[in-house]
Amino acid sequence: MNAAGQLVASARAGVRRRLVCYFALACGLSWLWLVPLMVSGAVVHPGDGRPSHFPALIGPAVAAVVTAAVFDGRAGVGELLRRVIRLRVPLRWWAVALSPVAILAAVLLTGVAMGGSMPATADLAVMSGLPAGWGVLGVVSMVLVVNGFGEETGWRGFALPVAQGRFGPLSSTMIVAGGWAVWHLPLFAVVESFRDFGNATLVGWLLGLFCGAVFSTWLFNRSGGSVAIVPVWHGAYNVASATRAAEGLVAAMVTTVVIVAALALVGAEIRAITRHTVSVLA
Repeated sequence: MNAAGQLVASARAGVRRRLVCYFALACGLSWLWLVPLMVSGAVVHPGDGRPSHFPALIGPAVAAVVTAAVFDGRAGVGELLRRVIRLRVPLRWWAVALSPVAILAAVLLTGVAMGGSMPATADLAVMSGLPAGWGVLGVVSMVLVVNGFGEETGWRGFALPVAQGRFGPLSSTMIVAGGWAVWHLPLFAVVESFRDFGNATLVGWLLGLFCGAVFSTWLFNRSGGSVAIVPVWHGAYNVASATRAAEGLVAAMVTTVVIVAALALVGAEIRAITRHTVSVLA
């Protein structure tokens, strides 16, 4: 192998080692909290903070910082943190990040127009693993900080850029989505809503997770690599699909809109790949 080939092989091995280390740490750290809950038979219920799976949600962020420090030292951690606090993003991308809330409002108003009833505002505070007594502001803040930044600092802030150092945006998204799906596994034994999944619901959840990963890749890349904007979208989506205000058909409709948008992006990206034109996701 010539010198150029050795450099390419070394770079590829570096990407692989970083991703393996990150995925192992993210799962290991989060599962340290979740596995004891699973073994004890504890179940996380909506509107109840004890027991809670929320402490496990910071695992990906911690794993990202540790992996960046191990492989790239202070410079790597600094670059990660700069992505996290990158707030100077065009307003249109912040609007996209908040779009799940707009979709929820549109679905609810359509339901009211068709003779349904509007859920109580307090229903937005009823989410698995958080006390409903914290109110809407408290619950939404926790979802943004812990659920949003706790996860996305790792998945989109670290793993996605590392993967994109070797692979294209769509392939990188599939790699990250695979690790993200595995990371969720203990939740199926601990969180009540996950425990209730049937086969069809599980397939829908997997499709939704992949489409969420696609949408997050698009948002991260198009915003100039801002991690900050992705947790806002992630948190808004969870509020719009995983609270009592969005139960049943409402959650399904919100998720369907995201799936349709993401599949359109995938179709456009595949077309760009086959025609050798500019990436849609990059």
